[in-house]
Amino acid sequence: MMTPTTLHYNRPATQKKAPRWSAVVAGSVAGLALTGFMGFQAFFGTHSPTSAPPTTQTVHLNTVSVAANSSYESVARAAAVRHGISPDLFVRQIQQESGFNPNARSSVGAIGIAQFMPGTAAALGVNPYDPNSALDGAARHMADLSRMYGGNYAKALAAYNAGPGNVNAAVNAGGANWLAYTPAETQHYVHTIMG
Repeated sequence: MMTPTTLHYNRPATQKKAPRWSAVVAGSVAGLALTGFMGFQAFFGTHSPTSAPPTTQTVHLNTVSVAANSSYESVARAAAVRHGISPDLFVRQIQQESGFNPNARSSVGAIGIAQFMPGTAAALGVNPYDPNSALDGAARHMADLSRMYGGNYAKALAAYNAGPGNVNAAVNAGGANWLAYTPAETQHYVHTIMG
């Protein structure tokens, strides 16, 4: 999602030097910086040095940048190592959940970078809006689920996506072919992350 920004062009009429730009941001640049979003993309109009400069131009700040994703990936990897799960699988999981977007919201109400339902986040003591808290909580939750299923990471992933009750019912119905008894979305989720 892009955040519109208005730039004002300031140059005294007698000054012939390069123009100075001052940004008046619609929204909070401080908040943008605090959340680690460093990328922006400016679309400037063109004008001739001899013509009167425009009074305002629109700039779009890209709220999901490569630098931010890379930073969150590092946080995810560290959380995975801390909780004893595969960093590579955990990074793929978060990519599948939100594309590393801390502002992601699903149509069913999942929130943030790790796509926690509010009740699950509260039960785990996680702030789903804070990427650091959410990534640590998600890695801890995946470690717990993996232990619950005897180290079977595919079942842990399915439980993260569809809930342990659905996975247990699928195991009871399908035995070794349990994944076929989960929702299609869960099957896709597990196959995408596990490869």
